[in-house]
Amino acid sequence: MKNITNILIFIAVAAGIFYGYKWLKGADFSGNEGNTYAVVVGISDYLNGSDPQSGVQAQLNDLRYCDDDARIFYDFLRSPAGGSVPAENIALLIDNQASKLQIINQMEVFFAKSGPDDRVIFYFAGHGANGFFATYDIDMRNMNTSLKHKEVKEVFRKCRAKTRLCFADACMSGSMKNRAREVVEMKPVPVSVRSFEDEESGLVVLMAARSYQYSSENVSIGHGYFTKFLVDGLQGGADKNKDELVTIKEAFDYLYLHLASLPKSGPEDKGQVPVIFGKYDPDMPVAKLKGAA
Repeated sequence: MKNITNILIFIAVAAGIFYGYKWLKGADFSGNEGNTYAVVVGISDYLNGSDPQSGVQAQLNDLRYCDDDARIFYDFLRSPAGGSVPAENIALLIDNQASKLQIINQMEVFFAKSGPDDRVIFYFAGHGANGFFATYDIDMRNMNTSLKHKEVKEVFRKCRAKTRLCFADACMSGSMKNRAREVVEMKPVPVSVRSFEDEESGLVVLMAARSYQYSSENVSIGHGYFTKFLVDGLQGGADKNKDELVTIKEAFDYLYLHLASLPKSGPEDKGQVPVIFGKYDPDMPVAKLKGAA
């Protein structure tokens, strides 16, 4: 009789631990416990980009699908899997809405609303290079017009949210991981940029490519590869253990599997491998699928 009692106690304790763990995982998902505030940026057409009708030499090429990439990430956040984030909690900045001043302003305004139990997200799709993102109004002759990684970090640092996510579908975006980089202007003095690796940052940073790689778009899917695979994964493709929660590790593993296996276009193609870093729990849910406890 004593053995049976001990077995029943063991089963009860084990069940409590199991369901308690599932509850805690679900509680980490900010769609249940807190609010989400996000700034979503997509820039395909640049102020100083290519415009055949102007007759002016372009400083950089316009892109095809970054605006569409931002929109599908926005749609994900609005969906149940993304937390059914209210539209008023998301700033969607497309093309000429995404000047440097406006991006920083919207990040400061929206992230300032967050509390410790909330989640803040910055998503960027557009041109990038070592140490910076290219905003709509970037002037390549003056790198102070770029959105430096350091400036993004400073806005994140000011907010109170414990869950802070940064996604970037941009070339060389993995340079954000480096301890120090120089953003070199075409003439003046270089500007030092520090990375997100400082302990106090408390961020999960998921970038589309390493510091020496390009982030590719594809006409057949009508999107950048990174964003398409990211959203597909968050909508369930990355749920490897079928528990109806997509963790940050599952999302990265799904991205890595699909991006690293892309065919190369030639000997100069260095491929595309995603980069993740920061201080985070690998089991932190970033998407909750229908029916998850």
